[in-house]
Amino acid sequence: MQSSPIIGASLFSAEPELEWRLPKRLREISGLALTPDGRVMGHDDELAHIYQLDIDRGQVVKRFALGETVQRGDFEGIAIDGDGAFYLSTSTGWLYRFREGDHRAHVGFECFDTGLRHVGEVEGLAYHAAGDVVVFVCKTVYAPGLKGSLVLFAWSPKTPHEPARPWLTVPAAPFAEAVGKASFHPSSLEIDPRTGRLVILAARQNAMVELDADGTLLAARRFGKGMHQAEGAAILPDGALLIAREGGDARALMRRYARAHE
Repeated sequence: MQSSPIIGASLFSAEPELEWRLPKRLREISGLALTPDGRVMGHDDELAHIYQLDIDRGQVVKRFALGETVQRGDFEGIAIDGDGAFYLSTSTGWLYRFREGDHRAHVGFECFDTGLRHVGEVEGLAYHAAGDVVVFVCKTVYAPGLKGSLVLFAWSPKTPHEPARPWLTVPAAPFAEAVGKASFHPSSLEIDPRTGRLVILAARQNAMVELDADGTLLAARRFGKGMHQAEGAAILPDGALLIAREGGDARALMRRYARAHE
């Protein structure tokens, strides 16, 4: 494990306190989320399989799937609201809503078009409790007038057939500069429940930034070797940050960063 040079005051330690490999079936893990009672859930990249992870043992506790015929897609993010409803998004912004299933169960679901396929390539989402909305982040933005920006979009479960709307738009150049890269392409979004801070991974840049609710940069870091393709993040009940990296040709990697500041 290598420490991560940090610019600014990060909520999380520079060096991970724990690192472990996930089972081979989770080689293409693509997102993480926390249930209201603090359990860690992850999902596959191409099939709508949801896994509960025991992060103390690095094992899969259970898995369930969406649909009797398991749904296929380019799944890029998962979020869970305060009532335990799950949300799973594709890269084109199709959003699946469902409830947790038992081990090996096939659960029913609803599917909504957020309209984001015309705007950008979705690469992560998080539930924002204060606004009761699901917030999306795009890796690449297509829409005229938004290119070169980091744009977050909000979708309301109360009006599920309405498209997602812009929630935060800020220039992306300062984030790229902060991590020493020419561009910044998000791969995951998490919202810290204690502070409201936005925690955004950028797999392509092997980096992470932390922003306030207005999009002001508070902290940035470049990860050391071993964290390329970081695709999922979750903040644990004790405030620590959990990051999952896709495995490529090997087993996926998980790292836990202790809480350092508030």
